[in-house]
Formats: sequence, C-alpha cells, structure tokens
Amino acid sequence: MGWIKCREMVLFGESSLYTILAISLRSFEAFCVENGKPLMKKILYPTDFSDTAENAFIFALQIADHLGASVITLHAFDRPDISDFNLPGVLREVYDSIDLEEFENYEDEIPVLRDIATDNGYYHVPMVHVLEEGAPVSAILRTANKNKADLIVMGATGAGMMEAFFFGTISGKVMEEAHCPVIVVPTDAAFDGLIDHIGVATNFSQDDAVLIEALRKFRDMMGSHLHVIHVDTTSNSEGQEQMKKFYEPWQNDKKMTCHCVVNKDINEGLEACMVEKKIDLLAILSQRRSWFDEIFEKNRAKEMSYQQSIPLMVYQLESLNTK
Repeated sequence: MGWIKCREMVLFGESSLYTILAISLRSFEAFCVENGKPLMKKILYPTDFSDTAENAFIFALQIADHLGASVITLHAFDRPDISDFNLPGVLREVYDSIDLEEFENYEDEIPVLRDIATDNGYYHVPMVHVLEEGAPVSAILRTANKNKADLIVMGATGAGMMEAFFFGTISGKVMEEAHCPVIVVPTDAAFDGLIDHIGVATNFSQDDAVLIEALRKFRDMMGSHLHVIHVDTTSNSEGQEQMKKFYEPWQNDKKMTCHCVVNKDINEGLEACMVEKKIDLLAILSQRRSWFDEIFEKNRAKEMSYQQSIPLMVYQLESLNTK
C-alpha cells in the first residue's frame, strides 16, 4: 500500500478555529481507485477526549485503514449567546478569548490523537482535525454535511449501546438526524481490527430489505459476513416460513446467512444468536426505534452484556431511499 504525504495548516474561520491535516481529495480518490478500494472516503469522529471517545477513535481508524479512507476528528465547544448584552470591553475580550483557549486546548490534544494512532499501528491513516463552535449535536451534523462524511463513528457518551439509542444522549440524537450511517462504540468494546460478522434483526418489513441491501454493500467493503436474525416468539413454523420467503432474493449470497431463533423473549433470542455467531456490529434503522424501544424497555432490568459491548450501526431510511 502506498503512502500519501500530508501537510499541516492552521485556518481561522468566522466562528471557529481549525487545525487541519490536509490532503488532496482528488489525489486521494485516485489513490483509492488505483488500489481497488471502495470510495467510502470520509469518516467523521467527534471527540470530547473521554475514554469512550478514545475507544471510538481506534474503531474509526480501523475502518478507515481497511477502506483506505480519511478520518475527520471534530471537537465542538459551545459558549453562551451574549448578543443582547452590552458587555464592558474587558469582559468582551474574555468572551472572545474562549475561541483561542479552545483552539489551544485542542491543539494540545492533536499529538495525543497521533500517538493513539501510532500505538495502534494506524499512523498512516490521513486525518483532518476540526474545531467547531456550537452545541455538540448541531456541530456534528453541520460538520458531517459540510464535509460530506460517509460515516460517523462516535462513543456512547456515557451510556451503553442501547441506552445511547433510546435515551436522548448526544449520540442518540445524532443517530436520529444524521444523513449518513452512524456507528456508536461502547466504552468496553474490544476490537481485533476486523468486523468479521455483521448482524441485523428483522421482522420481515420492506424497510428491513432496504437496510439489508445497504449492509450488503458495507459488508463487501469490510470483507464481512452478514447475519439476518429473526426471533420467533410463537414456537410454530410461521416464522420459518416467513424467513424463507423474505430471504429468497438473497438465497445465492454466500456471504449472508439467515437465522430464525425460537424464543419467547425477543431480546434474549437476539442476544443468544449474537453470541453464538460472534456478531461484531449490530445494524438497525433509526425508524425502527419504537420496535426496539419496546423490546428494550421490557428487558431493561436484565443483563444483556453482549449487546452492551458491541458497536451499534444506525441507518436513516430516508438516506437509503435516496441512493
């Protein structure tokens, strides 16, 4: 694999300050095509420099390394709106200095990010470092749209995988509103550098079929195996028959397997299948939140340790229908 030379620049925007490790996008795309890499080119990694965020950074680097992509690191900071206040000159200078202080703090963290990349064998992954003013969710979405990010990888911001999706955390809100897939990485997730097995739960809806098509593309990029999982709570043959009919369009796909699990408890059945098949990443549609919410609320008191320790990948149905 060849190397791409980068140069470092400091840019001052109207409302934010940036430290950027810049590469030529055109030459990078040519490099990807020449080396047979799929063009998922940009991975956005928002960070608050917590342990959870660091784990997500390693995961983002691993995906970027596999795909030949670049990583955009983002730190967002917010400050109060004082436009309606007539501040004395000294206080105005203090307020204006927040930008510079945040910039200096972020500048100090950039070598730490490089050290993490180097220690994990990913120093060669191209990185762009961005400091953005604004509330975290809006800053993440704005940066993703502005840079046309293909994927967002972030930590669970103090919650487990499922809690992040259901209970209004920053990562949960980003998953609801992002126009690209979002992967949320729990603090205790462990990686070997590969995503060997991707899981997706289905109740045989047409929306699930759209998601599966998107996951087949991502699976091919990652060299993974896709597992389509249905939990049958009826203990009869109806689930098996539905799965057979639903799976028919992909029956010749050698890198995809369907599983119909019989269990009166959907979450327990899903958990058991994920453990048995060693699922590394669980995918879900954001629009299916109500279905998973019902499942999760019924089982919230139970210890679903495996589901809490693997990353969750969320797609927006609207974005899939436009591709």
